[in-house]
Amino acid sequence: MSPPIESRRGFTLVEVIVTMTIMGFVVIGVVPFFLQSSRFLFTGEQKLLINADVRDFTNEMVENAREANYFALYQAHYTRTRPDGVTVRRDADNSGTVNSLDRLAAGEGGEFLLFVYYEDPFFDDRFYDGNPANNVIASVRVNRLVGYWIAPNRNEPAKTALYMFDTHNYRPTPATASWNTPWGVTLPVTLTSVVTLETLLPPATAASAQMASARLVINDLEGLGPNGSYFVNFLNRSVLVRAKILHGNQAKRVTNTYNFTVTPRG
Repeated sequence: MSPPIESRRGFTLVEVIVTMTIMGFVVIGVVPFFLQSSRFLFTGEQKLLINADVRDFTNEMVENAREANYFALYQAHYTRTRPDGVTVRRDADNSGTVNSLDRLAAGEGGEFLLFVYYEDPFFDDRFYDGNPANNVIASVRVNRLVGYWIAPNRNEPAKTALYMFDTHNYRPTPATASWNTPWGVTLPVTLTSVVTLETLLPPATAASAQMASARLVINDLEGLGPNGSYFVNFLNRSVLVRAKILHGNQAKRVTNTYNFTVTPRG
């Protein structure tokens, strides 16, 4: 005789509903935990990137400032309307000519910072050649310029970026006595009534502000200085940097502020 066939019983509708309800409660409890963990991980990662930006930028600017003899601060690299609707320009007094009168005074804040490097007279052969016209103390020769400025990010126009140029980067290898910058200035150059710091700068245009040879230092940031500026002239001796770096995306925005002061040696 064949053995009896065991009866096979499936899940009832009530059992299925109860199981799904329990699983739903479990999912409801677990999903927020994972979302919060993901948010914390994302925020932590972006803050690490911000800290790296601050560290690299601070170290770089401090080093450049220590080697500089002088600094000049301008309202902006070129005439533009900021996101807050305020128009800023290199020609701060809107006279039609950029000159020393456009350099910002103590307590004023701007978006275009310039470090100036003079040739050291004690190591300049011209100083000892017997020609009074070559007295470099009376006629200073500039052999390097480093600029930092704010402009829309050339890769992501919705963001505001910090750019920089260093004329040493345009010096040929092997180095020669003089070299040309992409905007046509030959260094070293002696400052005169005609050759001023302002004549040595890149053109005050949007294209120049986003030129390919300029390095993107920080991809997105906001100014926290006076009137939304990024650099502040502190007593005509130092530069106070005040800004907020942004990372992430529109859905998850991570920010961090930084303040530090740099002082040229000269």
